[in-house]
Amino acid sequence: MKNYRPTGERGLIKWIILIVVALLILSYFGFNLRNLVNAPTTQDNFGYVASTTVTVWNSYLAKPAGYLWNDIFINLIWDPALQNLENMKEGKPTNINNAGNQYFNTNSPAPVK
Repeated sequence: MKNYRPTGERGLIKWIILIVVALLILSYFGFNLRNLVNAPTTQDNFGYVASTTVTVWNSYLAKPAGYLWNDIFINLIWDPALQNLENMKEGKPTNINNAGNQYFNTNSPAPVK
């Protein structure tokens, strides 16, 4: 018997219908989105949010995000994974195999449990 699990992949049509209904409701109440978006107050608010976002990113978030991306993800995860894939492609042992061989080296005594 096949179990049904919702995957969350059926939302595009729902969102399109929701947006169309929202536009119809706004039109019914007399809102003109073009005038609203082009209003000086709206433009000033978007400019303020954009400049504040850039300032927060540059002042507070760029260094930690760069550290997480470069030093953690790239150096500790991505590069070793690519190296292991290259080793597997060439028929060489991977880092996991090398670590296991070092741990279970026949010349050294068995690990104590």
